[in-house]
Amino acid sequence: MRKYGGFALLAAASLALSGCASDEALPQPSAAPEAARAAVSTESFEDIQEEIFASVADADAELDADLLTDRATGPFATIRKGEYKLKNVLADSYGLEKLSASPIQTAVSSAQNYPHSAISVMEAPKGSNLQTISVFQQPTARENWKLWGVLDILPGATFPALSLEESSASTIAQDEADGLVASPSGALAGYAKAAQSGKNPDNMKFTDDKLRDTLAKGKESNAEAIGDAGTVDMGFKVADVDPVSFATDDGGALVVGRLNFTTKIEVTEENATVTLGSTIGALASGEADGEIEVSGTLTANYTVMVAIHIPADGAEDEAITTIGASDPVLIKVKNG
Repeated sequence: MRKYGGFALLAAASLALSGCASDEALPQPSAAPEAARAAVSTESFEDIQEEIFASVADADAELDADLLTDRATGPFATIRKGEYKLKNVLADSYGLEKLSASPIQTAVSSAQNYPHSAISVMEAPKGSNLQTISVFQQPTARENWKLWGVLDILPGATFPALSLEESSASTIAQDEADGLVASPSGALAGYAKAAQSGKNPDNMKFTDDKLRDTLAKGKESNAEAIGDAGTVDMGFKVADVDPVSFATDDGGALVVGRLNFTTKIEVTEENATVTLGSTIGALASGEADGEIEVSGTLTANYTVMVAIHIPADGAEDEAITTIGASDPVLIKVKNG
């Protein structure tokens, strides 16, 4: 189990897979007119995926952020670079997020408009019992397909059946709210507010999920550790990157996006000093067993990916559900 500044997320023991992709989740495409054809066939896309994961494996072997960008982009590239920094400091005591290169089912967006997007439900990586979601993008015709995001399917979650327009998956613009209880960008903003306050925002309902529960418990644990010496606060916001959204068969949307959050520790007791270790101490000091002393304010910046299902407007149950999440990764520490 990997730990992130006091947070332990997605442990196999507590997140034993109880929900996954059904056989109907990603229907097999049928023959289609040119206008509705997918950007690439699912059969051909398997070869592209092999190339992508081989390239990422090469970058992982060298912890080379420059090499990574050959076939990685978006949230995945940001998160992986953060993992490289931690791995360089923590060495064998830190593991990169495990990837699966074995797709179960794949859907690809239309060839008509860029960026092209694709989404795959993957077999559980070696050493994990959680199937994963991999998202891919091709920004322009002159660029290669790249890995855009990787998340675990959370226990109890069912990957929704996607809507296919003939042979291609239908995508949804981030500000498109027509027929939905919220737009993709609006739902992500609502999720950030729910994580921040622990309550549903106005006019929006979210079901409970393991990610928010774990982060809330992490805040409580950190507050107990600080005690009367100071305070612990967390802040959440949607990252400055467009989400990738697919229409679902039930009239809803599957949205994959990235959130940033901060843990702010403020020492308020006069002449008090708080010593922090774990990944915060390691990243701040550059040493695997490093510690950092805080006498003022420390801010730790994290990032995480989430996949949520937005129901159709007027659905019997209009609650937004969390389908998947990545491990939060510590990106930066500022002391003072």
